[in-house]
Amino acid sequence: MAQYDDLNGGRIALVGVISVVVTAVTALAVQVAFYAMASYNDAKKQAESDYRRQNEFLMSQETELAQYGVDPSNANVTIPIEKAMELVAAESHSESHDDDSNNEI
Repeated sequence: MAQYDDLNGGRIALVGVISVVVTAVTALAVQVAFYAMASYNDAKKQAESDYRRQNEFLMSQETELAQYGVDPSNANVTIPIEKAMELVAAESHSESHDDDSNNEI
């Protein structure tokens, strides 16, 4: 016969199981909400982004590659990249003709 001070084991187990289920569902819901907000923020950032700083850096590099100059730290002479490509192509072309003329002899 049950006493008034006995614990109701079935009810305690039921409350425990329900608590675990509610906690797990809440944790999953918070995780889903977090990743949904994170993807929304990423999409918003990408839509509003501009590349002003990167474009300025690229323009400074292009300007540096298109001018003559001397590096004061090591005395290297710089020439525009277009001129350098022309010189390399001309040198390669003359070397290939020199090799052809040497092979004919």
